[in-house]
Amino acid sequence: MTPLSNGSPAASVTEPQASHSRRRPLQREGAMIFSSAAEMALADAMSRSSPPPEQVLGKRSHGPNNEQDGEVTEPEDEASGAQTPEVSCGNVTAATLRYATHKKLRPEQRDEVQAFLQDSALGRQARLFVSILSIENKIDAFRSAAPPYQVSDELKTNINNYAIAVLLSTNISAYKGDIPRNHILDILKRYRFDLPQGIEHDYSNWEKITAAVSYALTQARAKIKKLIRDSINEDANVFSLAQLIVHGTFCRPTVQLCARVALMRAIYTECGGGEKYWNLIDQRLAFIRKTAGCNKRVVRAFRDILNTDRSTYGVGEDYEIGDVIPNDWQQKVDDVIAGSTDVVD
Repeated sequence: MTPLSNGSPAASVTEPQASHSRRRPLQREGAMIFSSAAEMALADAMSRSSPPPEQVLGKRSHGPNNEQDGEVTEPEDEASGAQTPEVSCGNVTAATLRYATHKKLRPEQRDEVQAFLQDSALGRQARLFVSILSIENKIDAFRSAAPPYQVSDELKTNINNYAIAVLLSTNISAYKGDIPRNHILDILKRYRFDLPQGIEHDYSNWEKITAAVSYALTQARAKIKKLIRDSINEDANVFSLAQLIVHGTFCRPTVQLCARVALMRAIYTECGGGEKYWNLIDQRLAFIRKTAGCNKRVVRAFRDILNTDRSTYGVGEDYEIGDVIPNDWQQKVDDVIAGSTDVVD
């Protein structure tokens, strides 16, 4: 007789004992603990870079046991799915036409919009390409009808002011040639004084601005040269001469500027103010930089030039060159020149 093998109460008693025997044994302190299968599965899930794709709600996979689950899946309505694009396209067309009316498009333009929406994808791309070409033709016609560019009076005023500021900067390395002109062009590009957008890439019109800058520098150099010539005849001291030069500008007669003016007057005395006057000043500046080798010796050279001028002109006059600093406007110009490499970026 074998009642225990046929589901008797004795058999149910043995099952908990078996499950109890499968429990994880207690671990001693310091012993290695091995993860269970469930813990390893959790660790694997946490280490995955992205979660598994979720199933779309409302749809069930058709397996062989669907009917056994007692649930009946609804068949997909193919007819309703096929009508959705037509309804959506109609809604877009209606909404677009209402928007076209709101934007006050002409009737023929609204007809073009409707035809565009009803066209195929390739047809819409072709229409867009044709429209782009039409816009290019209109832009070309507008450009050809526009009057030639002329430097405005506002821009000329700014060029004249910055021309004298650049020539009076103590950081400038040359007074003639491309260096002072490039400094002014660099300032114009940076601060965009009444400059049309992108004009620096239009070489013919940019040449007009370059010519205006060169003319302003020529006039400023001529003015300074005339004041230096008159100061020699009048035996004016260097501070009074510097005040005359900066008159009408935002510049201040600093000690450094007076030293530069003293150099200009010394060269004028040497050459008599001939055609090579500014070229000789540039050569003397290059000689000072090359011979000095450092800024400290350059300062010494200009201090000696200033002392020589003060002992030559206006000796009997009682004046003092104050230790003033450049104002913000002149400092801005000095910073641009100091940060430049004498070549426009």
